[in-house]
Amino acid sequence: MPPITALQIELPSTNLPWLFAAFAVSWAVFFIYAIYVTRRQQEMQSQIRQLRRTLDQQETKDPE
Repeated sequence: MPPITALQIELPSTNLPWLFAAFAVSWAVFFIYAIYVTRRQQEMQSQIRQLRRTLDQQETKDPE
């Protein structure tokens, strides 16, 4: 007969540091992504404004 080994049963409270670490990392990744997307959107809006100015200048120079 094989030996019976007892499973190690831990209280849920012993896993709280790992749960907190995973929670903190998840939020950190979310905020880093949100900052990245916000900056990228601002860059794109700036490029769009520049393109509009360039088009407006060309239209005033070359009225057809």
